[in-house]
Amino acid sequence: MNKSLLIALLLACANLFAHSDTPLQAEHGGMVKESAAGHQLELSYRPDTLTLYLKDHDGRPIKTSGASAVVILQNQQQQRRVTLTPSGSNQLSSQGDFAALAGSVAIIQYTLAGQKLEQARLTLQ
Repeated sequence: MNKSLLIALLLACANLFAHSDTPLQAEHGGMVKESAAGHQLELSYRPDTLTLYLKDHDGRPIKTSGASAVVILQNQQQQRRVTLTPSGSNQLSSQGDFAALAGSVAIIQYTLAGQKLEQARLTLQ
């Protein structure tokens, strides 16, 4: 086999299996998690606002037009479902009194336009 061809093949395989070891960065002060589908989710919260920001595996914003999401907040006292709606190019949000407290578990269920339901779980800090 030609040496140049072998090198090109090895580089192609390395790129195919490459995975970034760079930790996911929160750009909006929230918690970040990558879903099984490879989407980067950042959940930013305040007692009266929840905002979910979506990016693809490579960190590019995902358009949320036509998307929907529900965040299930669980803490020792209660469980609450919060419906998020598109509120920007790559975000969904909702306002209200959510009792989103540090230590609460957030189960994020989201569907992008024309795609299947995805889910991720994280703990608010």
